[in-house]
Amino acid sequence: MRVTHVITRLIVGGAQENTVNSVLGLRQRPDMDVNLISGPTTGPEGSIESEVASIPGLLTILPELVRPVHPWKDTWALRRLAEIFRAQRSEIVHTHSGKAGVLGRLAARRAGVPVIVHTIHGPSFGSFQGALANGAVSRCRALCGQSHHAFRGRCPGMTEQYLAAGIGRRAQYTRIVSGFVLQPFLSARDHPELRERLGIGPGDFVVGKIARLSRLKGHDDLFCRRRRNW
Repeated sequence: MRVTHVITRLIVGGAQENTVNSVLGLRQRPDMDVNLISGPTTGPEGSIESEVASIPGLLTILPELVRPVHPWKDTWALRRLAEIFRAQRSEIVHTHSGKAGVLGRLAARRAGVPVIVHTIHGPSFGSFQGALANGAVSRCRALCGQSHHAFRGRCPGMTEQYLAAGIGRRAQYTRIVSGFVLQPFLSARDHPELRERLGIGPGDFVVGKIARLSRLKGHDDLFCRRRRNW
């Protein structure tokens, strides 16, 4: 089976790591022919492109697939994606992230790909954008929802948010949680010396978070808004 994944950038981030892990995992199956298409990896987050760039025939970088809205480049990216899907004879196109999700699904439909799937790694609309941008993004996603077969959600909340925005039908949504190695967590132990070094008492309950310092990561929800409930 020929599967093509499409993502906007291969920066350091959960969506990108999830996509790369999926691609590398599928490539271990003898019945799978898997490819990955990405736009240029730009931005301050860092890059994981090297994890797949050294594998012959796996990664295609599409210069026109950029994150900002760019009518000229977006038109060419749509055309090029459809050409690649036809050349690779893709049987499944699996898209990730906002721009690649929209252009990838439209191009897959244009190329006659039998099965089109999109993973929701995070919403591209919400209170962090203005009404005009939210309306445009929601409209684009709603149109794309009519042109593909399935959404892969990672949590019920995002599924409900998309359905409330009129994107797709409930029957299209499937929740598949991300897998990870459990052993480091199962074997974790308390570190009295680390507590002492950080000024944390032996009986203190500690909450931590690892994420980029970005508004979308909700640091204020964890450290500010919840404090009065503790």
